[in-house]
Amino acid sequence: MAPVVARLLDLGVDFEHWCFACGRLNDSGLHLDFDVSRGRAETRCTPERRHQGYDGTVHGGIVSALLDETMGWAIFHQGIWGVTARLTVTFRLPVPVGDELRVVGEVVRERSRSIETHGTVTRASDGALMAEAEATFLLMPDERRRELERRYSRTDETFARVRAAVAAEEAMEHGRT
Repeated sequence: MAPVVARLLDLGVDFEHWCFACGRLNDSGLHLDFDVSRGRAETRCTPERRHQGYDGTVHGGIVSALLDETMGWAIFHQGIWGVTARLTVTFRLPVPVGDELRVVGEVVRERSRSIETHGTVTRASDGALMAEAEATFLLMPDERRRELERRYSRTDETFARVRAAVAAEEAMEHGRT
């Protein structure tokens, strides 16, 4: 598995938008940031009481959003714009409010028009598997991609910085072996 190499916020990814998962403008959002490597994204999150379903337990929709967003960043940081076509979540254990979570998304297979991913939510303190998911992302239609690229200015520069950081880390890793 490739090492985690770059924090997106440090590389200039624009999070000044309303996305529930990663946007900074959404007061109700999760405000996630991601560490990325080739075909992989990781984040940590500590859900709060406002994220609960049943008393003391994180709502399944929040857990699903964590997985969807993280698997999406596993492809997006490479400059690939995709949309979730299918998301299947398996809940292994109740996720308690207030526990720090580690969420990982990884690319499993790339096809000409879609990308398959796998994601996990584990408790950061002991690694217990709380939930996992499989998802298929479709490549975004060109017109919509261009529209979003205009909205999120400087994405090409940002993706170039992320790719350079990943390549530099991989070169260092190969130099050590």
